[in-house]
Amino acid sequence: MSHETSSLQTDLSDFSDQAGDASSALAAEGLLVKAADQKPVRPCPLAVATIDSLGFARDGRLLEGFVPVVRLLRLADQLFSALDSSLSIRLQGLREDGKSFLRLQITGELVMNCQRCLGGVAVPLQVDSLLQLIAAGEAWPDEELLDDQVDAIEASEVLDVMELIESELLLALPLALRHEHCELPLAAINNHGSAAFAALAALKKH
Repeated sequence: MSHETSSLQTDLSDFSDQAGDASSALAAEGLLVKAADQKPVRPCPLAVATIDSLGFARDGRLLEGFVPVVRLLRLADQLFSALDSSLSIRLQGLREDGKSFLRLQITGELVMNCQRCLGGVAVPLQVDSLLQLIAAGEAWPDEELLDDQVDAIEASEVLDVMELIESELLLALPLALRHEHCELPLAAINNHGSAAFAALAALKKH
């Protein structure tokens, strides 16, 4: 075997080892892009995950993994705690009757702020959204014609997966979240009482 051939094989072996290490690291911190047959295609870290939505649907691709709750920046002011928790994510591309769809499934639990006592409320999540992709120039379907289980979104060549996840979570969460049984914080009760007494005193002066 020539010196050049031996050197080339060594370089390829080193490259393969480095690629394998990089793939493992990326897969551990983000989502894994797969074809519909479930064979891995390439690891995709969630922090930079964007997809060509129409191509993703056409090829029946799959994006799945776990999202740390601390990355849900648009929900930050509603979260009571985000430590050591994550959500399971599954995004599947679909084609049916000449239409393109994304199916987004989110499962897990968020600990949100109670609007009454300001404590933490555990909110189980079971989101299953079917989204019809509307390409540029394509007519948007009438709401009456859309199935109750389907929403329409604009197709994008650089669809931000994290932004899509956050949008669907915001739609799924209750507007005014409260414990079934709880009370106002003591400080709020004291402030309310002081204000009431102050108003009463002001009335007596008149």
